[in-house]
Amino acid sequence: MEEGESKAEVGPKVMVLVYREQVVESIHRGCAVVVASEGKIHHQLGDVDFFTFLRSAAKPFQVVPLIESGAARKFGFSNKEIAIMAGSHSGEEQHVQTVAEILDKIGLSESDLQCGAHIPHYYVAKGLTPEAGEVFRPLQHNCSGKHAAMLALSIFKSWEIKGYLDWNHPTQKTILNAIADVCRFPAEKIGRGIDGCNAPVHALPLKNIAWGFATLLSPSSVPKETAKAYSTISRAMLEYPEMVSGEERFDYELMKMLPGKLISKAGAEGLQCVGLVDSRLGVALKIEDGATRAVRPAMLELLRQMEVLGEEELQKLERFYSPKIENWSGHQIGHIKPKFALE
Repeated sequence: MEEGESKAEVGPKVMVLVYREQVVESIHRGCAVVVASEGKIHHQLGDVDFFTFLRSAAKPFQVVPLIESGAARKFGFSNKEIAIMAGSHSGEEQHVQTVAEILDKIGLSESDLQCGAHIPHYYVAKGLTPEAGEVFRPLQHNCSGKHAAMLALSIFKSWEIKGYLDWNHPTQKTILNAIADVCRFPAEKIGRGIDGCNAPVHALPLKNIAWGFATLLSPSSVPKETAKAYSTISRAMLEYPEMVSGEERFDYELMKMLPGKLISKAGAEGLQCVGLVDSRLGVALKIEDGATRAVRPAMLELLRQMEVLGEEELQKLERFYSPKIENWSGHQIGHIKPKFALE
């Protein structure tokens, strides 16, 4: 920070405007940073040290101990299964079946999952409404793959599975250290909380989150087994984007648009992360107020300014890039538009 510059001056910046007709009605501010695998910042907007929770963007990192320990090899997990462990699936039938197969391989069942249940994401993605009284299962929870991975590590290590979500459980201690390693941030300084699925959730600076995604794609500076784990996870996500997310959802549609070119992972409360394969860059973006409606236009605009996306790709992703605002009669009365310039 330059002498005389206040913290407010390097805080979140205007990123997305919400229009009603041609009048700006709302404004979303945020921060973004692009980091190389050696830690160099290539682009930024706002405060790169913005301290925030990883939420579900942590999932690729949380799978590292499973691979590194040899548990994935012992249980014979496929890349498809590893991808769903690193993802936030939609609760589609293929997702439910895949997580069920993971649990079967480790000798457990759906009743061992402690993630709870919610309306599957495919309902919102496809504009569907659940039937009255419909009951949903833990297997349909978007985090069930992650929980199955945690249980698999516990079984492999002969650790008690009953408290596998406790911060002091060996599985969670191992995951904390894995996140610290990949994001190059001291474990003792990582903020702690509990996620919507009951699992521990971790907070750290935005630049370190981006650095983590760069490291995942550039594992040359880490021990051999760790490098192998990073490569396995990123390769699985690239190979099975439909397991990382789901039909008509942002992560899946973005990865499908540029197959083999990037990994994309959303986190709740306005966090979006991307890892760029060819340039080995990690991208992290946080909308200050946590608005989902702002994070997707902002990330697509950031990728446009980096020349990762062209006009043709943006047109195909228009519903995410400049979403329409409709009233209850179905008439368009506004739109959402990103507006910022990367430094």
